[in-house]
Amino acid sequence: MQKQSVFLFIFIALGLIIISAFAISTIKEKPIKTLDEKNIITKPIVYLDDPVLGNPEAKISVIEFGDFKCSACEKVNPVLKKILKTYPNQVKLIWKGISGHDGSENALITSYCAQEQGQFDKYHNLLFSNQDQLDQQNIYLDLAQKINLDLKKFNDCLINNRYSDLIQKNIIQAQELRVDATPYFFIGQKKFKGAISFEQFQMIINEEIRNIIFYAKFPN
Repeated sequence: MQKQSVFLFIFIALGLIIISAFAISTIKEKPIKTLDEKNIITKPIVYLDDPVLGNPEAKISVIEFGDFKCSACEKVNPVLKKILKTYPNQVKLIWKGISGHDGSENALITSYCAQEQGQFDKYHNLLFSNQDQLDQQNIYLDLAQKINLDLKKFNDCLINNRYSDLIQKNIIQAQELRVDATPYFFIGQKKFKGAISFEQFQMIINEEIRNIIFYAKFPN
């Protein structure tokens, strides 16, 4: 009886070794999953925490993938503010922060923490106007004080790193959309990059407005 138990134990052990070896060989042979072109997104997905500047009810969305350390993003910022002022009811700007420059993730996180207190717009502008100082110690707290943020809530947001997941999602999204520079814009079915002029923005937005009017008249 004891011999049978020993044989049974050896048989089970050998069986487990064979199964494990097969499983390992299967894993090794299984190809690494790559992005299937059919599954890659073709337009940005807007998340609830993505900051919106301008009229949130506006039908035309200018979606910007930007970086607070990007000089071209800083250059186009006043152009975008002028666009929002020119089209107060028709256009909104949706900001998707990505970190392409060293240390720019800190600026992104602090901007979202400012958004928690309804001050993304002001803080966003301060980050750009102080772009050459973003590596200085305490710069982010200094900027928060300038717009009278609640520093306890601001620090709590930073300590808990609440928006790292959002930043990561937008970085992955940018990769899938083949965003290869900042600023990178999506308006309707169009996409373009760089600090384009106010007049160029106007041409694109006016065409979008005409399309909205046309499809409202002829929905089919």
